[in-house]
Amino acid sequence: MKMRVFLMVGIIAILISTATAIPGIATFYTQYVPSACYGNQSQGVMVAAASDTFWNGGAACGKYYNVRCTRDHNVTVKIVDHCPDCSSTINLSREAFAKIAKPMAGIVIDIDYHHLISVASAISGTATYYTVYTPSACYGYQDQGVMIAAASDALYENGAACGRMYKVRCTGPTNAGVPQPCRGEVTVKIVDRCPSPGCQATIDLSQEAFNIIADPAAGKINIDYTQV
Repeated sequence: MKMRVFLMVGIIAILISTATAIPGIATFYTQYVPSACYGNQSQGVMVAAASDTFWNGGAACGKYYNVRCTRDHNVTVKIVDHCPDCSSTINLSREAFAKIAKPMAGIVIDIDYHHLISVASAISGTATYYTVYTPSACYGYQDQGVMIAAASDALYENGAACGRMYKVRCTGPTNAGVPQPCRGEVTVKIVDRCPSPGCQATIDLSQEAFNIIADPAAGKINIDYTQV
C-alpha cells in the first residue's frame, strides 16, 4: 500500500529553514540504538536515519529536518543514524512516522523534507584530541569527567571560557587519510587551555569526546561549534 502526500515549508520553534523543500519518500524503523551517529546514547524517539542521498559521510548527524505530509501533519526529527542502501530517502522512527501518517507495516509515503538549523549559527573550526586531563588550567586536579575540551587562545579569553559548554559537530576531514571520519556531535565543557603555538586546532577535545563524533584515526577534523 502506498500513500502519496506532500509537505509544506514552515518555521518550527527556534529553527529556520535553509533551503526549499525537497521531495522524497519515507519509511519507518523501530530500533534506535546503537546508532551510527551516537552509538548507545539515546537521542529520544523523534529521530531518523539518513539514506545515502544526504548522509554525506556522517556530516548529516545531528541535523534537524521538518517532514510534512499534509497541511496539518508534520514532524521535526534529528538525524541519528545511517540507512545504507535504503529504500527511502529518510527512515523515520515509528513514533515520528505516526505523527504524519499511519505506521502500517511496509508502508511508504511520498514526502518533502526540509533542513532546519538553529537561529544561533554555528562557527566553523577544527578539532584535535588529547589524553591527559589533569591538572587543567581551569580546575587544577579536580576531575571534570571526560566530556571535556581545551580551548585554543581564540576561545580561551584568559580563562573566561572555563566552564563554558560547546556543542561540537564533525563536518568533514582535514586530510585524505580518513576521507569519511564523521560520526556525529557531542557537548563538551571547557576545562583547559590549548596554548599557541603548540595547539593545532580551534578546540582540543578529550579522546572520548572526539571518538563520539569522529574516527580518532583522522587525528584532526573540520567542525562546527556552538556555545550552549
